[in-house]
Amino acid sequence: MISDYLARLEGALSFDRALSRCVVQEVEDHLRETAAANRMHGRLEAERRAIANFGDANVLAAQFAVVALARRARKVGVALVLAIVAVLAAMKARTAWYAALRWTMDEEARELGAIVIAIDRFAFWVAVVMGAGVLLSIAHNRRRAALHPGYRMQPRGAFLLPGCAAVALAVSVISDGVLTALRVGTELCASAAIPLVSMVVEVGCAGAVFYLVLSTMRRAAVTRALLKL
Repeated sequence: MISDYLARLEGALSFDRALSRCVVQEVEDHLRETAAANRMHGRLEAERRAIANFGDANVLAAQFAVVALARRARKVGVALVLAIVAVLAAMKARTAWYAALRWTMDEEARELGAIVIAIDRFAFWVAVVMGAGVLLSIAHNRRRAALHPGYRMQPRGAFLLPGCAAVALAVSVISDGVLTALRVGTELCASAAIPLVSMVVEVGCAGAVFYLVLSTMRRAAVTRALLKL
């Protein structure tokens, strides 16, 4: 009976192997200990009582999934803020390099460049504002959890704000790429190393944030499904 219970629990948490292994191991230890302490009623009856004390496997899995999702959302928020800071640092480094070399944009590209710069600035500051909102949301959820131990964040909100911030950051990075292409052109030289390396940093940061957000979306969807069972 314990093995069947653990199999159901493991299946419900299969979307996160690390979480599944940890939870199954912990629950198994408790169930075996509880069943061993009640062997006077017979092995099967002892296992049945131990399982009854834990409750339904899907309900238990949902509880662990919600807690894990809250932790994941906090990690995504921190990663998002760090990515925004890294993108800003890359922008500043690239601008300083252009200024040091007096590297200006070609006359025919300036009109398009002005439009892209406007989009870039707007998207970046949207990402900054939403990133600040993510941090405030994390702090708010922690405060509510501290005041109300039974409180758990809603899975639906685990990725909405970070997702919007990630999209805004991606638009900013794409705009930076267009601006870099307009300034550097097709003739690559040693002077283009700093702009190109800074763009690699930006793309890497944006890609990492997108991966984390998409992963969190998947976890949130699974968690909502478990809560409905």
